[in-house]
Amino acid sequence: MEGGGERQGPPLYCLHATAYSGRSFSPLLEALAARRRVAAIDAPGYGASDPPPEPITVTGYAHAIDAALDAAGEAEVDLFGYHTGALIAAELARLRPDRVRRVVLIGVPYFEGAERAAWRKRLAHPMRLTESFSQFAEKWAYFVDDRPPGISLARGFDNFVDELRAYPDGWWAHEAAFTFDAVNGLAQVRQPVLVLNPNSHLAAASRRAAAALPRGELIELPHLVNGIFDVAATELAEAMDKFLTEGRD
Repeated sequence: MEGGGERQGPPLYCLHATAYSGRSFSPLLEALAARRRVAAIDAPGYGASDPPPEPITVTGYAHAIDAALDAAGEAEVDLFGYHTGALIAAELARLRPDRVRRVVLIGVPYFEGAERAAWRKRLAHPMRLTESFSQFAEKWAYFVDDRPPGISLARGFDNFVDELRAYPDGWWAHEAAFTFDAVNGLAQVRQPVLVLNPNSHLAAASRRAAAALPRGELIELPHLVNGIFDVAATELAEAMDKFLTEGRD
């Protein structure tokens, strides 16, 4: 998924959460497209991307995104990562400081020790496809019936469909995220990184991540709670573009 706009500075590539796809950023892409060239990449196994033959690590996802940037002929890019995509973006920045100029993150799953183990147990467990629709009932309730304010029926349905497309292996990226050494990984990212921090279950973790990044900057957004890309796309785009433009020669 890609937006146009004036080609000012390097393009911004957006990396989604698990088990969503790049289309979860649609309103944000539209808000950013008037300012810069922007695109969203589906990680391997999600959205329209082919799955890997077996589970891969955060570093493996980063290498896959790097290969996609090679295929697109990109020499220099900025990155935006959301949830699982935040760790992948940070890892790609660490691996390729020659390619990644600046990074924006939202909802960083920056955990260690028992807290990380608890999140892994909750989200990273194998699933098995059966012939009963009941296996999807919980997901339908989460994404559609019980969706929070700010998320439209169409958006909830899109998220549900993304989960189905990744099923039953959609947990692989969560396994990668919660076995990734985020503490050491983020400490090695040398680029400027902006952490935008809505009021979410990852707010405290994101604050820790911003403090751990050598050139991290934190902007608190406590008034943003649910459906942030739908209800606050313009606000987020302005904050991101300001940070990215400040770093442009």
